[in-house]
Amino acid sequence: MSNISGDWSTSCLDWENKLISKEPIIPPPIFPDEAEAGLSVFKELRLVDVLGQPTYGDIGRKWVFDFAKAVFGSYDVETGKRLISEYFLLISKKNSKSSTAAALMLSCLVRNWRDSAEFLILAPTVEVASNSFIPARDMIKVDPELSDLLHVQEHYRMITHRGTGATLKVVAAANETVGGKKATGILLDECWLWGKMNNAENMIREACGGLASRPEGFVIWLTTQSDETPVGIFKQKLDYARGVRDGRIDDNSFLPILYEFPESFVKEKKYLEQKYWFITNPNLGASVDEEFIVREFKK
Repeated sequence: MSNISGDWSTSCLDWENKLISKEPIIPPPIFPDEAEAGLSVFKELRLVDVLGQPTYGDIGRKWVFDFAKAVFGSYDVETGKRLISEYFLLISKKNSKSSTAAALMLSCLVRNWRDSAEFLILAPTVEVASNSFIPARDMIKVDPELSDLLHVQEHYRMITHRGTGATLKVVAAANETVGGKKATGILLDECWLWGKMNNAENMIREACGGLASRPEGFVIWLTTQSDETPVGIFKQKLDYARGVRDGRIDDNSFLPILYEFPESFVKEKKYLEQKYWFITNPNLGASVDEEFIVREFKK
């Protein structure tokens, strides 16, 4: 990527070789200084559910930092515009997806300059919503400085910045509404489940409506793979992400990050071989216990 306006690409034509060779599939940030500023906040957040309550900076994998830098580093401080406004991350279960989502959105809330800005994590169910809110809540509780800066309202699943009045709210689509929201940043969790919901497209369109007046705004699609054939809004976004990644669609404002097996691996059933499980599990050996996967596979 380059910091010259328009002179960057979000495609990754050699993604198969990169994944097999354990090379990064996430491009470097457009604005490195802004990326590092955001990452400095992200790395200080503590993981309460990990032994010793380490910070992300202590135990985070490179791919997590690359993802965070891609989001933070797409913002142009001089113009106030975000050059990459949409992200799509596909990853296997148990790769710290929800904790990463919480840390990323919490960092955005801290770094935000807009008074009364709204940040949303939209989840398809109450359970998925809790998976993102609880880590964010705990990251604040364990940090005295963050506790002074941010006010947590658990019954609303909402966190308010005491200085700017900006909020981060975790919304469960099952029993809440997003009508009238003017969100600056939106993270949609477990998109494959959104694909099964009849009203998903309307709800997401409603939630994203405020981005038109927020040049620094963004949408992050975060998902594991579907347990059935992809359908609905999930299939639309998955197909689009693959199209941008493979160079069939030219859209440098959309960044696809897909940890999936190459088609040849699927045809030859190489995905059944343990030595290749790292391809869809970049956190293998960290949040992902390989022995647990082996046991489940045997079952």
